Amino acid sequence: MRSEIARGAAWMVLLRLFDRSLGIISTTVLARLLVPADFGLVAMAMSVIAIIELATAFSFEIALIQESDPQREHFDTAWTLNILIALAGAAVTAAMAWPTATFYGDQRLAPVMLVIGGAWLVSGFENTGTVNFRREMNFSAEFRWMASKRVVSFIITLVAAFTLHSYWALVIGMATARLSGVALSYLVHPFRPRLGLSKARELFSFSGWVLANNFATVIFGRLPQIYVGRAFGAEPLGAYTVGSEIAQLPHTELVAPINRAMFPGYARLVGDLPSFRKVCVEGTAVLLIVVLPASAAVAILAGPIVRILLGTQWWQAVPIIQILALAGAFTALNANTIAAYLALGKPHVPTVALAVRVAVFVVAILVFTRGQGMFAVAYAELLAAAVTLSVSLPLLLSTLQVKLRDYAATLWRPLVASVLGAGLVYAVAGTGGPVESFSKALVHLLGGLAVGAVAYPSLLWMLWHLSGRPEGAETALGRHARRTFLNLRKRPA
Repeated sequence: MRSEIARGAAWMVLLRLFDRSLGIISTTVLARLLVPADFGLVAMAMSVIAIIELATAFSFEIALIQESDPQREHFDTAWTLNILIALAGAAVTAAMAWPTATFYGDQRLAPVMLVIGGAWLVSGFENTGTVNFRREMNFSAEFRWMASKRVVSFIITLVAAFTLHSYWALVIGMATARLSGVALSYLVHPFRPRLGLSKARELFSFSGWVLANNFATVIFGRLPQIYVGRAFGAEPLGAYTVGSEIAQLPHTELVAPINRAMFPGYARLVGDLPSFRKVCVEGTAVLLIVVLPASAAVAILAGPIVRILLGTQWWQAVPIIQILALAGAFTALNANTIAAYLALGKPHVPTVALAVRVAVFVVAILVFTRGQGMFAVAYAELLAAAVTLSVSLPLLLSTLQVKLRDYAATLWRPLVASVLGAGLVYAVAGTGGPVESFSKALVHLLGGLAVGAVAYPSLLWMLWHLSGRPEGAETALGRHARRTFLNLRKRPA
C-alpha cells in the first residue's frame, strides 16, 4: 500500500506540474493576444459563478471513495445527483446573468454567464466511473484523463484567442474544459451510469459535511483578505494576497496532490486499524519531509524571491511570506488529518476543526491587530493554524490509538533536519529582508537552494542512521527511490 501511495503521489505531483506549466504558457500567450479588460470581464462573471459553485460543491466522489464497498446504485445516485445539481447551478447562473450585467454596468456579462452556465449543465453528465481510478489507486490513468482535458482546453483556448482576439477565447476555453471532461470520461472508462436516487440519503449524510467543510475553507481563505482590504486599503491588500499565494506554494503544489493520492489509500485501510495507523503516521512523516524544508526555504529566501519575481515595489509582501510560510506547514499537517478523518467516515470533525480555526482567527484579529498593521493579520493566521492542529491532531491520535511519544518518534528527524538545514541556508544565503540588486538576489536564491538541496537530505540521512535506521518514512522513500532507479536502468535505450 505504501508503494501504491508513493506512486500515486508522484503521478499527482507530476499532474500539478504539468497543469501549472500549461497555465504559465497559456497566460503568457493570452496576455499578448488579449487586453486586461478581457480578463476583467471574465473575472466579473466568475466572481458570481464561484459563489454558486461553492453552494453546490457536495463532492460526491469523496463519498464514493470513502465507501468500503460501493455498489452500482451508489455510482448511479452520484451521477443523477450531479446532473440535478448542475441543472440547478446552471439555472441560477442564467437567472443571475442579467442582474450581474446590470450590477457591473456591462451587458456583455449576460451572454458570457449563459454560455458558462450551459457548459456547467453538460458537465453534470460526467461519468462517475472515473472515480474508480482513485479508488483503485490507478493514478496513471487519472493523470492521462485529467491531462487530456487540460490539453484540449489549452489548444482550443489558444486557437480561439488567435482567431477572435476577444474575451470569448477565455469563455470558450472554460466551456471546452467542462465539455471535453464529459466526452473523455466515457472514452477512458467503460462504466455507463443510469438514473437513480436509491442511495441519495446515504451520500448526502457524508457529502453534506463535505459541503460544510468547503464553506468553512473558503470563508477562512477570504477572511484575512477582507479584513486587510477593509482596514488598510488596496495596496496592502495586494501585497498580502500575493505574499499569501507565494507562502502557500509548498502546500498547493506539493501537499495537495500528495493528499489526493493518500486519501484513497487511507480509505482502503479503514477496516485494518493497525495498517491504517502505520500508513497514516508514515504519511504525515512524508509530508513533513517534503513541506518543512520547502516552507523554510520560502521563508528564508522571501527577499530574493520577491525581488526576482515581483520587483522592488512589493517589499511589503516579504514579512507576509515569512510568517505565512510557517503557517503553511501547520496547514499541511491539518490537511493530512482531514484526509484521515474523511477516510474514517468522520467528515464532521474537519468541519468543526475549521470552525475553530475561523473563531481563533477572528478573536486574534480583535485582540492583536489594533495599531499593529496587516502583519498582525498574518500572525493571526499562524496562530489559528497552530491551534487547529493542536485540536484535530490529538483527536486523530486518540481515534487511531497512537501514543504521542510514538508519533513524535517518527516525526522528529524531519523536524530537526529542517531546522538545522534552514539554519545553514540562512547562514549562507539569508538576507532577513529585501534585496535591492537583482543579480545579488539571484545569487542568494540559487545559493540558498543549492545549500538546502545538499544539506537537508544529508542531515536527514545522518539522523536516520544515528537513530539506528528505524523502519519509517525515510525507509519507504529510500526503497521507492531505489526501485524507480532500478526500473529506469532496466528500460532499453
